[in-house]
Amino acid sequence: MAMVVSCGTLIKNTYVALSFSKVGYDKAMTSVADLQRQGFITLQQREEINKVAKIFKEAHNTLVDALEVYARTGLAGDKDKVLTAMTSATSKWSQVAKLINTIKPGTVNPTFGKE
Repeated sequence: MAMVVSCGTLIKNTYVALSFSKVGYDKAMTSVADLQRQGFITLQQREEINKVAKIFKEAHNTLVDALEVYARTGLAGDKDKVLTAMTSATSKWSQVAKLINTIKPGTVNPTFGKE
């Protein structure tokens, strides 16, 4: 029973983080477009942000896939894949946030999975 609770908690917490990170990503990229229109971001900076954001998006999708498998199996090895994918997505998000916040501090929440 403890494993089921633990499994359910990880699934729920990861799902919530993914939901918030999707909203945060969309807001961040809208902010980037707005900053570029306002002349705060050069084309070169935008390309770099887009490049890093794409890497984050891939890490995010890997986490989604890992969570889907773990939700079906509940296996320890699949749990490890979720945790590894979460670490990667968190790291990639901090890179996106750092790039954007260097240009305009406070634009993006640097914490993965929080608005």
